[in-house]
Amino acid sequence: MKIKVYVLVFIACFFICCASPGSKQVKMYQGRLEAMIGNKSDEVAAAIKDWEFDLLDQWQEENPDADKIKEHKRPVVEFTESEIQQIFSPEGKYTVMIHSKKMETQEATLGSIDQYGRGNIKDTGLAADRYCLIRSVFRDGILMNVKVWGNVHQTHVSGMKLYRRD
Repeated sequence: MKIKVYVLVFIACFFICCASPGSKQVKMYQGRLEAMIGNKSDEVAAAIKDWEFDLLDQWQEENPDADKIKEHKRPVVEFTESEIQQIFSPEGKYTVMIHSKKMETQEATLGSIDQYGRGNIKDTGLAADRYCLIRSVFRDGILMNVKVWGNVHQTHVSGMKLYRRD
């Protein structure tokens, strides 16, 4: 019985996460930010704030090597080896800013009736929040690189009550 419940929860989370459509807004953010390459950090940060993004993380390093960059690792927005070589090869003072914005929340509820007519996990709610993340890299106060992720999910389950029959 427990396995059925976990399988149902997994399937529901999978469909909630995969059901979110691509966003034209995310493409607009990417296009506008790419057009801002070469602009000062204040202008770029103001534009991102106008789009109602929150600052999630920020770090600064002078002439960072690969090890220093990997110390600031974040799961979704981490730099690949090729990005590290390409972006951070020129010397300078680098600032990396990561912004996030909740784009939508999808919710679903679960429940089933067992062979005795009792409800199982009837008040369990599943929710998937979809976020847009922006990673911007500045060298000496000038935007050098930007990348946007528009389909980052965070799922959570609430109200799950499992009853055991011993």
